[in-house]
Amino acid sequence: MDINKWRDSYLKDPSTLIIIAIGPKYKADIEGSVLDDHGLHTRYIHTMIQNEFIQQGSLNFRFIPVLFLSASQKHVPSWLQNTHVYRWPRDTEDLLLRLLREERYVPPPVPMELTLLIRPVAPSSAATL
Repeated sequence: MDINKWRDSYLKDPSTLIIIAIGPKYKADIEGSVLDDHGLHTRYIHTMIQNEFIQQGSLNFRFIPVLFLSASQKHVPSWLQNTHVYRWPRDTEDLLLRLLREERYVPPPVPMELTLLIRPVAPSSAATL
């Protein structure tokens, strides 16, 4: 299988999560006029994922933007601005949880002593339940 068929098969598979590595070069490739092979591939992939995002009603189900050290929020494409953007390496744990499709579990606070209140129900009000 050539690289184009491989790339398209993963881009079209809705169960595949796609990490978007965002940096100054990425921004230049998707918005600039440089026509090297790398820029053309990046722009093609960007266009495909942007079209899917639009077709999904501007809801992001599988694109994971990651800002690397040389990048800032200004390098994130405008259509991904309302998506949670991870920062590498600061958000490594959160990024791994997202890739594993798991939620971070934060246990609720439990008071030191539990209190149990028992209230008797009057027979007249129990009949209306």
